[in-house]
Amino acid sequence: MLKIKVLILFFLINTSFSQTIYESFESEFLNDSRELKIQLPRNYDDNNKKNYPLIIVLDGDYMFEAVSGSVDYLSYWGDIPDSIIVGINQIDSRYDDCSVLDNIDFIPINSSANFFDFISEELIPYFDKNYRTTKFKVAVGHEATANYINYFLLNNKTSISGFIAISPKFSYNMENYIIKRFEKIKTNIFYYLVSSNVDFKSINERTKMLSENLLTLNNNLVSFKYKQHENLTHYNLPIHSISEGIEHVFATYSAINSIEYDSFLSKIQTSPVKYIVDKYENIYNYYGVNKDILINDFRAIEKYIEESEQYKYYKDLSKLALDKYPKTILGSYFMGLYHERNGDIRKAMHIYRSAYTLEDVEGITKDELLERADLINQDLQ
Repeated sequence: MLKIKVLILFFLINTSFSQTIYESFESEFLNDSRELKIQLPRNYDDNNKKNYPLIIVLDGDYMFEAVSGSVDYLSYWGDIPDSIIVGINQIDSRYDDCSVLDNIDFIPINSSANFFDFISEELIPYFDKNYRTTKFKVAVGHEATANYINYFLLNNKTSISGFIAISPKFSYNMENYIIKRFEKIKTNIFYYLVSSNVDFKSINERTKMLSENLLTLNNNLVSFKYKQHENLTHYNLPIHSISEGIEHVFATYSAINSIEYDSFLSKIQTSPVKYIVDKYENIYNYYGVNKDILINDFRAIEKYIEESEQYKYYKDLSKLALDKYPKTILGSYFMGLYHERNGDIRKAMHIYRSAYTLEDVEGITKDELLERADLINQDLQ
């Protein structure tokens, strides 16, 4: 029977701030207790139906604050979903936890195998049962622990889908294991790998070689990113790379930015409205998070329609806007554009005027629609 003893509850009581909890977790696999640091999202208690991805931070004694701070900041601005973070302190057990490997396949044995079971069979199930988690799990590690998180990638039974490997000290043959796994994997994986030109030579060389092989990989289910920093030491790499790693594993969640627009949206051959619907379906499928379509993303589709002059898609965009924002002027705005761009300016004028009883949205006001209607009316006279 698992036993959890709360040592210090709520570092910050006010729910407008992230909550940090300290717990001592008694593990049957480790035959010992392990100190945990847990950060809950802002306003976690306000909505008991909202679930969150779980981010597991190894080396929690020095990595937790860097990860939790980045997650809190990025989620505050909506770039990533609110998430639950758990840091596992390993200050006195790091070698036993992660570096006891057999001499043939170099996989965890004895205490390191027990640590694997502790995470996969005790820690994750505990959080799934006692906290409102989604199916999306992320593992973060540095050096030896960055190597260790790959064993969760190699094991078919684990539920971790996001990996942030910072300056990993790879065990023997780990690169080949990863390549072979990525070639055959049938689930979505997000993998961020980082080193530096002044990192330990063996680490930099091996990560660079692995990246060269993975960048040629032909598997659309794997989202891989490699970053080589300049002039960052092995020990200050984490603070400079954690945010980028978190952004990568949650890349699909973020709003359509210029990179996504130029690289993907502007090049599509199908409906741009389908593109945005698929994007938000993928957010749910990947992360287990229901996210409302952002107004800015509606405007990105508008930009595509205008630039490509495929005005027929305004009708579908209007229907989607009416479904997602029925009390606002958004649907009327796009339907008015549909008729205006297709030459029925009189109908567009009436639609713009009829939106006066509805609510404004960010970047579009009722006054602007009335101005458009007045300009059309002047042209008709």
